[in-house]
Amino acid sequence: MHRTRSGHLALRRLVPACILVAACVATAVASAAPAHPAVIAPSAGVTVRIEGPHSTLLPATTVSLSAGTIAKDGIASDTCSSQSAAGALELATRGDWTGTWSATYSAYFLSAIDGVSFPGTGSQYWAFWVNGAPASQGICGIDPKPGDSILFFPDCYGKGCPKSAGVLGIKAPAIAVAGRPITVTVTAYSDASGAPSPARGVTVAGGGVRAKTAADGTAQITFAKPGRFTLHVSAPHAIRTEATVSVSA
Repeated sequence: MHRTRSGHLALRRLVPACILVAACVATAVASAAPAHPAVIAPSAGVTVRIEGPHSTLLPATTVSLSAGTIAKDGIASDTCSSQSAAGALELATRGDWTGTWSATYSAYFLSAIDGVSFPGTGSQYWAFWVNGAPASQGICGIDPKPGDSILFFPDCYGKGCPKSAGVLGIKAPAIAVAGRPITVTVTAYSDASGAPSPARGVTVAGGGVRAKTAADGTAQITFAKPGRFTLHVSAPHAIRTEATVSVSA
């Protein structure tokens, strides 16, 4: 997606340690978001979701971290913990990502996921959020806990980037009944701080239904038949999200 940020991740500008963070903000800000824009993870593992420029590259996928190290560039000394966010990314993508090692910060700069590459010399880069807010450290510096949710998405830095519409989050009942309306609530989380606000005019679609959110970020939808459906939430210049609803007869 095309977004604006307060920092840049090009390796040639590695100054403070946070420059290796895909979403560079203070720890206090990262912990301030009161809700979760990604699908809530089961308590048994860590959930990873990856949004690409035009589609979801990896839907919410739960992985179980284990002890060990990752040397993504094949050099034994260039390692970070397998229990880090890098370890979660490695498992969720089956190794389909690349990074450049920084000896200065003992961490990897994330450059490509699933073939989508941002080398660090342009305005776009891979951003990294944890539990609904920008990460406070890089992928080697965050050790997610069971139940945590991690989101990777393309971000953009510079005056040429369109204004960000935020990272979308949805709250929806896990269970519904066919023919009976349910209310879903969509929130946009500020790209710079993770601050939430109602997402107006956002499209919610899936399971044969389609709706737009009102000014308060809510929409009523009614499933016509039973089943297990994924609601996809999208808006221009916003990071998509999704939620799954089980519908009974």
